[in-house]
Amino acid sequence: MSQIYLGPYSKRAAFAKASTHPLLLDLILVKEFKGDYLVWEPETLWKEIELTFGTTISELNKNKVQALRSCHVVDTPYEEWNVFEKVAVSFSNSIPKFDVMQKPSPHSCATAIENMQHIREKKISEEIYRYVAAILQDEGHAYGPGPLKPCNQYLKSYVSKELQKKVAAALKKNTIPTFDGTREEDVQVAKAMSIEDFVEFDSRRLLKQMNLVLKGGN
Repeated sequence: MSQIYLGPYSKRAAFAKASTHPLLLDLILVKEFKGDYLVWEPETLWKEIELTFGTTISELNKNKVQALRSCHVVDTPYEEWNVFEKVAVSFSNSIPKFDVMQKPSPHSCATAIENMQHIREKKISEEIYRYVAAILQDEGHAYGPGPLKPCNQYLKSYVSKELQKKVAAALKKNTIPTFDGTREEDVQVAKAMSIEDFVEFDSRRLLKQMNLVLKGGN
């Protein structure tokens, strides 16, 4: 059964839809305004979007755009855990609150790291991977897959190294958990697979939106 598409069909709609992928917003803005979009005051950018595309940008998408601009022009999203946290929160369709901690899910952390590397190929700091490892540990994950693999060295103090190896091997072989009691790692494999699936879904979502929106008009 085909999945129902809930994303935007035009550039105009992309600024209003909550489901718009952050990287799609980045591509639209770079194509239309070049590097100017990165240096304008927020109020100027919102007005230019309104004038150019005939729409008002939603609050959720304003936060995505602000997070995108930060990733383009400063290093702190890649270096400081508290800045990374707000980028992950913004990219996952939530409103960042700068006066409190907002722990993102492991899935949101994984897609944030993946998308940040598409924006700019800059090394993610140990501080951020330690922060994400703490989130994984708090959520009961023994192994971080895909973009979260660097976190695993910081999880070793809390989980069995042997368990991590078993999970990594199962993921490599695409072993489906059976939960029949014969493999202790089944629960952890399922948790890791859910993160892998979420990252893949996010990538497919971006490609679908790009195909539908960027080939059309406003």
